[in-house]
Amino acid sequence: MKKILLLTLLFLTACMPLASSTPVTDPAPISPLSTAPLPAPVNLTIDSTSEQIRMAMLESAGRWRTIHMQGEITWYGTDGVLQTYQEQVWIDPLNSRYKVELAGTANAVDTRITISDGINIYNLYGSSAQPEVIPYPDFARVGQYIPPLVDGEAHPNPIWSQIGTPLSQLAFPSDYSQNKGIFKPVETTSVAGRDTLVIEWMFAENSFVSWRMWLDTQTAVILRLQEFGKDGSGTLQGERVVHQIDFDQSFDASMFAIPLDSFNGTGSSTNGLTPLVTESGSPSEEDAGDIYFFLQPRQAGKSIQLVRVSGVCVFNTEKCPPIEEIKVPFAFNFTISPLNWSSDGKQAAFAYSDNPNGTPTRMWLFDPDGNVWTSVAEFPYIDPPFWSRDNKLIAFRVQDGAGGEDVYIVQRDGRELKSISPGLPPEGKPYILDGWYTENIIMRSGLPGTEGGVYLVRAANGQARLMFETLQTKVPFVSSPDASLLAYDDYNADGQLHELKIMEPDGANAVTLANFSGGSLYPYIWSPDSRLIAFNYSTSSTNGEPSAEVFVVSRDGRILTSAYKGATVGRLVFSPNGKYLLVEETTSASGGHLFVVDLATMEQKILQAPGLSTDYDWYAPSWRP
Repeated sequence: MKKILLLTLLFLTACMPLASSTPVTDPAPISPLSTAPLPAPVNLTIDSTSEQIRMAMLESAGRWRTIHMQGEITWYGTDGVLQTYQEQVWIDPLNSRYKVELAGTANAVDTRITISDGINIYNLYGSSAQPEVIPYPDFARVGQYIPPLVDGEAHPNPIWSQIGTPLSQLAFPSDYSQNKGIFKPVETTSVAGRDTLVIEWMFAENSFVSWRMWLDTQTAVILRLQEFGKDGSGTLQGERVVHQIDFDQSFDASMFAIPLDSFNGTGSSTNGLTPLVTESGSPSEEDAGDIYFFLQPRQAGKSIQLVRVSGVCVFNTEKCPPIEEIKVPFAFNFTISPLNWSSDGKQAAFAYSDNPNGTPTRMWLFDPDGNVWTSVAEFPYIDPPFWSRDNKLIAFRVQDGAGGEDVYIVQRDGRELKSISPGLPPEGKPYILDGWYTENIIMRSGLPGTEGGVYLVRAANGQARLMFETLQTKVPFVSSPDASLLAYDDYNADGQLHELKIMEPDGANAVTLANFSGGSLYPYIWSPDSRLIAFNYSTSSTNGEPSAEVFVVSRDGRILTSAYKGATVGRLVFSPNGKYLLVEETTSASGGHLFVVDLATMEQKILQAPGLSTDYDWYAPSWRP
């Protein structure tokens, strides 16, 4: 089962932003293969310098028009178990077309196929006859893409970002040439009948080899790649080997055609997106909850308001009551975070200052039934709070404004306020609070650097212990509501690769759910039933415009689907029943607003309620159960 799951995950593409609808259209006619002469071969030799090798890899895509590769991928697990896959790929970048077949050597029945005909991308999963269909994005129509060489920046090939498979990346060595490092020639040999130059690459700040590559001496395409551990131990983690390669073949149109029976005679769905739940939320007013958020006026002289919209408005506009303003005992003059609700919906915790100077900050408890605000703590500055799973305690981090920080917990009635962070190692300060895991809070060092200690601090006595035996990437670890898994972004700074992963709380059995080159991956949140993870991937287009896409993935990684595409996405919130996703778009065409995605139909729409005006910006949403 593990091998089948990893095969599924390997084929999740690098998921650059996609369009919001996916009509199935006839493929565009294939353009004839260009007859313009290609640049002269690079003729890499053992005497080639690091910069010559780097530039040959950077400009490699300009030296071929089409490519066919067949080979093998092997991952070496820490438990000694090998995961091996066969991959075959045909790529026609001038026409934005490709086809990839990927299969586990012991499980050919689980073969995965993805095809781009230049108009749509079709993902066929195992024995399923119904493909997932998404449009080919315009920004990836780049042909023989040679990235700009900008110090401190990386520009992954947009075509490979759509394909996303391990062997296909070897066709685009420019993705490996933009990191700051040294390319050292080692020897010459032969791979797949081609002359190759073996090189070793070291990150500029390291003395150990990260990658060993066999480069085709004429095109600089990678024909074999070995990846080694980040710890400098020289442990081989993965290997990709090309067994057959053909350059500049003329591919027939049928290579990129999808059989009509793949659509079960029904055509694709109206939006081409894969549903995540079986049915929309129940039209029950009792479990619909309420959506709280803030209205930011665009006219001078008006004040920010906290408002409430009934969750009924999401699925039944006819029974949707008017928007309601919530009265608060202070003015909104400073940065605002969402209300943080207890899972029973009886109280919200909210850190905010009622002082015109912005300090001190108070920790407020809000009772929505009586509209009562109670201050339970006061410090110079207080970060957003977190509720414990049993709703009895609230944890929050405080700062004194002079570099000092501490972590406190308080009971939901305001009693027994106490510090629980003295047990954390002082050399790791300052610490960041990520939330709760069972009866503990998760703390990680905020010192510069990509790796460090992650601690569990016991709420009862402040006892701190390392959460994992080994150092982990210092990113938020978000616990599933059932406390069975942790979600996190495993970021490789060398390759600028984001991998959304889940693992067991002791760090075991990490599984990659999605991966992305460049950009940023945040936030990521669990659904209330721990079955789904929603996350946002943000990047910039070639003209510098921001772009964001929200995805939802099942915890087993078998379903990954695009839920929303926009410019800049802030917060994501699941409905209490987990069947809707609320998206905070901060710069939509009409301003910062909230959009709702029905995870059963993947329909998306702007939040609507009587009296809710788009003349305001809407932000910092929360959904009260």
